[in-house]
Amino acid sequence: MPVSLHTPLCSLLGCRFPVLSVGFSAGAGPELVAAVSNAGGFGVLGAGGMPPELIRAEVERTRGLTGRPFGVNLIIAAEPPEYLDEDRDWFLSQIAAAADAGAAAVVLFWGDPAPFVQAAHAGGLKVLIQVGSVEEAEAAVVAGVDAVIAQGVEAGGHVRGTTSIWELIPRTVEAVSPTPMLASGGIGDGAGLARALELGAQGVSLGTRFVASEEAYIHPEYKRRIVSGNASETVFTADLFDVGWPDAPHRTLRNRIHDEWVAAGRPPSGKRPGEGTAIGRDRSPSGEIEDWPRYALGMVTPEFDGDIEYAPLWAGESCSVVNDIKPAGEIVEDLVRYAHRLGRAGG
Repeated sequence: MPVSLHTPLCSLLGCRFPVLSVGFSAGAGPELVAAVSNAGGFGVLGAGGMPPELIRAEVERTRGLTGRPFGVNLIIAAEPPEYLDEDRDWFLSQIAAAADAGAAAVVLFWGDPAPFVQAAHAGGLKVLIQVGSVEEAEAAVVAGVDAVIAQGVEAGGHVRGTTSIWELIPRTVEAVSPTPMLASGGIGDGAGLARALELGAQGVSLGTRFVASEEAYIHPEYKRRIVSGNASETVFTADLFDVGWPDAPHRTLRNRIHDEWVAAGRPPSGKRPGEGTAIGRDRSPSGEIEDWPRYALGMVTPEFDGDIEYAPLWAGESCSVVNDIKPAGEIVEDLVRYAHRLGRAGG
């Protein structure tokens, strides 16, 4: 029985197709977000760690590129600058900036959304949160979120999930229905979209596929690595890129920094090869060009001046089905067209 590509999630967010792009930090800028939303998906701006005034400016710039709804990604666990006393106040100021500038939703990650749902709703924002378990999804629904994104262990970047997305989808759908549930991790093509919808998801949230888009503000060599890579070349660990965000499992493409760390016996933080040195310079979430410490998190932009072999190249197992770099709008169209072609997704 074909399933519809226009799910209740589309009505909730005001988009035509249930395809979200992940707000992967500085790489998910206004150009990418607008391209996804203009193609009928729902673009998400990367704003984790951004000061509120910069969030406001980036949302306004995005609004100048699209009349369609879009969201803003915020990391609950991200540490605020030292000049702010309370994490909660910092995060609330980020939400307020997104709302004031005209975003349609906030997509939260890595933490309890309960203290922030009321403020977001008061600002006219829908609230989505990415979770890694059924229990976390259930708690988020109790907190009042509008939709949950279930993340499988196949995902790239920081990974909340511990089980396969294909196991997590039906269990999460059953637990949170009728709250919309989206799938993330290991999905990068129309076949994955159709399969997720068949299992009861109302949409998908894709990161790795959109890293390899023309509009993504990503270093070109990083994009090429995504296209040439496959799932077996990704590595999952909690101990490599932990400067700035400790104890957070993550998946990246294997590169020299990983191999040198493994050759040294996988030593803990403080004892790793070259620790305390910089791998280069790039633009920080605050907008300044700064030194990039070895083993630190971050998104490699075209402004990166250093050795990409020592930078985190976040990538999910879906890189196996990412075979080209193309405009983000075409990516959305391909996903939808191929899902239809499979004969499994209705209009």
